[in-house]
Amino acid sequence: MTRILLVLLALMGTCLPAMAHKLKVFAAAEGRTVRGYAFFVGGTRPRGVAWTATDATGGRLADGRTDDEGRFSFDIPADDLSDVTIAVDTGDAHVASVVLPAGRLGPAPAHPASSAAAAAAGAVAAPQASPEEIASMVETAIQRQIEPLLERIEQMDSRLRFTDVLSGILFIVGLAGIGLWARARRS
Repeated sequence: MTRILLVLLALMGTCLPAMAHKLKVFAAAEGRTVRGYAFFVGGTRPRGVAWTATDATGGRLADGRTDDEGRFSFDIPADDLSDVTIAVDTGDAHVASVVLPAGRLGPAPAHPASSAAAAAAGAVAAPQASPEEIASMVETAIQRQIEPLLERIEQMDSRLRFTDVLSGILFIVGLAGIGLWARARRS
């Protein structure tokens, strides 16, 4: 029985955790442009895999393939003001997605016809912004500053830690000890 237990423990020591190949997606908006990348928890990035961006109703906004660094980029149409879901599918059962809330997307660009009409009427444009425009500019600036922090948090959350592995091994050893104790108690 001891030999079987030692063989099982040795085999379990050679197994790699399934989390090491979990696919994750990171995306951030810069105005109406979304940029991001897909990555495996182990640190590698999928190359040339399919990605799709959809709106809240499931309508397709953009799609394509990741580049050599697992990156993607696309522009959101000005008339779409909903949440955006980006899904990455490697084709070998690794699928991940991320949702960008509509509030993190920048404002739609100003309508060029209205500025052309104001110029034709001879109006002098004063460099004043409405409170909504100021709030949008501040939010965009803050988003640009915290984007690297969000990316780092995502990487740290998905990383497999030594303490996680050690905890799992000690849990298994504890269960084996309980089993051996129960067996000895029956005898």
